[in-house]
Amino acid sequence: MIEKIRELLFKIFKKESFIGKIIDKFFTKEIVTYIIFGVLTTAVNLLTFYIFKKIFISIGWNGIFNEIVPENSKIVELFSGGSDYLDANLIAWVAGVIFAFVTNKLFVFDSKSWKPAVAGKEFAGFVGARVFSLGVEMLGMFVMVTLLTWNEFVAKLIVGVAVIILNYIFSKLLIFKKK
Repeated sequence: MIEKIRELLFKIFKKESFIGKIIDKFFTKEIVTYIIFGVLTTAVNLLTFYIFKKIFISIGWNGIFNEIVPENSKIVELFSGGSDYLDANLIAWVAGVIFAFVTNKLFVFDSKSWKPAVAGKEFAGFVGARVFSLGVEMLGMFVMVTLLTWNEFVAKLIVGVAVIILNYIFSKLLIFKKK
């Protein structure tokens, strides 16, 4: 289907034109499916975040940082509104990583082998790269929500864009690279 759309676009824009070159470079099966599954992964992440945020509110959970940091600590002042959003973010991250690994492996990068040596290596690399992007996400959330007092969901969307770009680069160049 993507090839048919490409053909149609090349009938409208000559392949040699500036727009044609952009289409040729960025309108590929890999990039289009990555965007589609990236949007779905983001939806899984946001839905999980929303559900756990609501659960934490309903049970009066202030967050793990508020539970483990001594009450007289300066850190408590930073998290006076609670750190439950960071806990919900971590759970959402786990759900998103599992969903993204399976969809990226099968549909984006066409890595069909589920042999333990292959899938295990891919999963370890995938999770390793995602741990790095989780650090970027958690730091971004902390800065935007705790320090700048932005809305949690707005911050999550903004940070999500940066994370999607980072994750594509890691997946393409390090994890599912073609031999």
